[in-house]
Amino acid sequence: MKKLFLLLSLIFSLNSFSQIEKPITKGNMVIAGGASIQNNNLETSSDPTSSMVGFFSISLTPGFGYFIQDNLSIGLNTNMTYLHSGYISYFGLGVGPNIRYYYKNGLFIKAEFMIDFLHRNFPNYGLNGSISKQTNFSLIPGIGYALFLNQKVALEPCLSYMIQHTIDQSINSHNFLLELKFSIFL
Repeated sequence: MKKLFLLLSLIFSLNSFSQIEKPITKGNMVIAGGASIQNNNLETSSDPTSSMVGFFSISLTPGFGYFIQDNLSIGLNTNMTYLHSGYISYFGLGVGPNIRYYYKNGLFIKAEFMIDFLHRNFPNYGLNGSISKQTNFSLIPGIGYALFLNQKVALEPCLSYMIQHTIDQSINSHNFLLELKFSIFL
C-alpha cells in the first residue's frame, strides 16, 4: 500500500509540473549545462585480430538553443572531456549542432552531432611521455523529460545512445548515456 501511495504521489507531482506554462515557443532561447559519466568498452580491429578496451570518461556539456518554431529548438553544444583507460589519459574539447523537439507533457527527443578533438598522453614511467592527437565524430540521439521547476528553469534527465567513430584509428563505439542537464529558458 505504501508503494502504491508513493507511486501515485509521484505521478500527481509530475502532472502538476506539466501544468506550468512552458517557455518552448518560437523566439525563446535556452541555455543548458550538464554532465555525463560513461563506462565504455571499445572494439578495436586491426588485421588479423581485434580486441576490447575499456575506459571511463567524464564530460561537461554547456550549450545554447533557439526555438525556431514552437517546441523545436536548434543550437550549439560544446564538450569538455576527460577520459582514462589503463595508463593512458585523454583531454578533449568538442563542438557540434543539436536539435530538440519538446512535447507539451515535457517529453523531448534530441539529436546531436559532435566533433571532439582529443589530446592523448602516453606516460613513459619516469621519462617524458608522448602526446598524440585524435579526432572523434559522434552522433547522439536521445529521449528525455523536461522537469520544469518554474517557468524558466528545468532539470532534464535524458537517456541517449552515442555512436562514435575515431578518424585516425579503426575504433567505433556504441554506448548508452544517462545525462542530467540544467536548463534556463529565456
